[in-house]
Amino acid sequence: MPEKPPRSIKILSSLPLNLLLNGILIVPFIIMIYLAFLKWSPLMSINWWEAPFIGVANFQRALSDSRFIEALERTALFVVIVVPLELFLGLLLAYIMQNPFRGKRFIISLLIYPLMLPPVVVATVFYLFFQPYGPVNNIFLQYIIGPRALDIHWFLNPNLAFTTIVIADVWQWTPFMFLIMYSGLSAVPKRLVEAAEVLGASEWTIFWRIRLPLIRPLISIAVILRSLEAFKVFDYVYVMTGGGPGTSTESISLYIYRLAILYSDISYAAAVSLIVLAIIIVASYFAIKILVGRR
Repeated sequence: MPEKPPRSIKILSSLPLNLLLNGILIVPFIIMIYLAFLKWSPLMSINWWEAPFIGVANFQRALSDSRFIEALERTALFVVIVVPLELFLGLLLAYIMQNPFRGKRFIISLLIYPLMLPPVVVATVFYLFFQPYGPVNNIFLQYIIGPRALDIHWFLNPNLAFTTIVIADVWQWTPFMFLIMYSGLSAVPKRLVEAAEVLGASEWTIFWRIRLPLIRPLISIAVILRSLEAFKVFDYVYVMTGGGPGTSTESISLYIYRLAILYSDISYAAAVSLIVLAIIIVASYFAIKILVGRR
């Protein structure tokens, strides 16, 4: 039986990876926490470690910043809208795909195709789609409401601009929900479904009483993962609306980007980022607690 390598060998072999992880993740995170308690900007012509300490002033400023609060509420609204839509559409498509038919593999590969595209590409395509003389107005809506469709300016109306972002996100991320729901429904034991059919249960009863309860933990996991991802929405907003008109579609990620990169207010951006991180941690904790409790 071969001897186990000494503990020192194990430590030395994992040291390069640990140093890399610490350098990429932990060290910048510690610096960000430190910057949140300073008043520093690259425009101040001083090093960040020489900046004055101001305590929790940046956090107090964030809590009274209406633009930050509105961006946070808008992002939360976006999550509340897109995640249920994607879950419903993904579950519906997964249910339809349970029955065998000709060309099923091709259709499934077509359904998951949007998930393979970079978000910036999807955002660019939908930005072109919703131009006044784009395909949506000039082809689709023109057959419904006539020539008035050409007068619809999607990106000049706050509600319509927000709707375009929702449509782009739902189009790209519904396949994510579809894949999870499809794998879950496919794993439901056929003997349970066959037994229910023998007892005379309808298709709806089988789905509602057997299939759905068995994949409920999977649904919870999918909703949590998708909600965390949707909360980080940036590409669609940046490319399609730029946060406009005005700041009516500005997401929290775009606002932090503008604070740090455009306005060079690094310390305030770090404080806002920590507040958002705390909110995500708390929301994830309660979501996971509910999931574990259900299981």
